[in-house]
Amino acid sequence: MDGMCGKLARWLRLLGLDAEYSKDADDEALLFEAGRTGRVLVTRDRELYDKAVKRGLRCVLLTSTDHVENMRKVLRELNAKIALPPKETRCPLCNSPLREVDLNSVLTLLPSEGLAKRYDKFWLCERCRKAYWIGSHWRNIKKTLREVEGCAGED
Repeated sequence: MDGMCGKLARWLRLLGLDAEYSKDADDEALLFEAGRTGRVLVTRDRELYDKAVKRGLRCVLLTSTDHVENMRKVLRELNAKIALPPKETRCPLCNSPLREVDLNSVLTLLPSEGLAKRYDKFWLCERCRKAYWIGSHWRNIKKTLREVEGCAGED
């Protein structure tokens, strides 16, 4: 994904999709990487999109600034489905797969002791050492994903 799609990359990672994001890469680097890896290039940049299409690369051009609409479009293009909660998920920061762990594995990584008492499921990103849990924010995540899912068949 190009530098304009950071929020979308985080959402797709939450759903378990392998979503590389490069804030500072130039067009040629993005095109090269998409060609080398077979990834779908996602962009808001019409010129980059046109270059990708000319090179025969799979590319999705986003024309909206609404993240719900953009997720819907990318999921449709990838023929991906939303699972709540996601069966697999990735670190929204670095894209590494998250692994479910016991409390002791993340105790020192939690911002407060209260979290250890309130929640019983935790995930760990082994690359960036960030801990995750299904907290109060999960209600908003589910709401957004249901909104995306409810729109999935529309254009």
